[in-house]
Amino acid sequence: MPGQFLLAIAFGLIVSAASYRARFLTLSGAIATFALAVIVFGIGGWQWTAPILTFFVSSSLLSKFGRKRKDQFSSMFEKSSTRNWGQVAANGGVPVILLVFSALFPVYDFYSLYLGAIAAVTADTWGTEIGLLSKGKTVSILTMKPVSQGTSGGVSEDGVLGGVAGAALIALSGYFWYPDLRTAFIIVLAGAVGSLIDSILGGTLQGQYQCGVCGKTAERKIHCTQLTQRSRGFVWMNNDVVNGVCAVVGAVVVWALVG
Repeated sequence: MPGQFLLAIAFGLIVSAASYRARFLTLSGAIATFALAVIVFGIGGWQWTAPILTFFVSSSLLSKFGRKRKDQFSSMFEKSSTRNWGQVAANGGVPVILLVFSALFPVYDFYSLYLGAIAAVTADTWGTEIGLLSKGKTVSILTMKPVSQGTSGGVSEDGVLGGVAGAALIALSGYFWYPDLRTAFIIVLAGAVGSLIDSILGGTLQGQYQCGVCGKTAERKIHCTQLTQRSRGFVWMNNDVVNGVCAVVGAVVVWALVG
């Protein structure tokens, strides 16, 4: 175990430093990622590290792809593509808790739940990033009526398919340790359901604010350098909370179906 944690510290330093240099992470995000990497690799080794590393690397690269097109939507989102500690905690917090539970209660199988949680946040992230690049129609998840790209609660065909692909990648990343095709399909389904719930929360309970200058609705409390007015949702239900719920839903779906 001491040797494993020493290796985990070295691994965490490399990942967090490289990600900070590549501007995938802010300084606070790099520190949070280092702590997460030490815990995951130190306790779980590659079995537990490979899926969450797959999520982080693939999502970070995808967020930088087509940056010029995506920049037009940046003012609508609460957070930028450079992740801070809150985003790291929101996406990685539930999986880390499941890993700790697995170490404390080894008689139970938490690994598939872990993969379900990561599949959900991956599907959500991939769906958003690919949806912003899509030239197809974006509709409200609640009304199915057309909405502007980047609108909370908005979904597109390309975004949904991209989310499913992201969840499938996570199922594949852990398949070496659970060679069970049924479980793999359940993990992909869990990712899709988690992403769906994320969109529903984004269109209902997540705090949305209207800019008094340009009239746009966004997740930001400040827009056009002015304070915005809350138009719907709860102040505390921000993007990080929604992502955390998304991860929980992914784990719960796997728990319910795997049995």
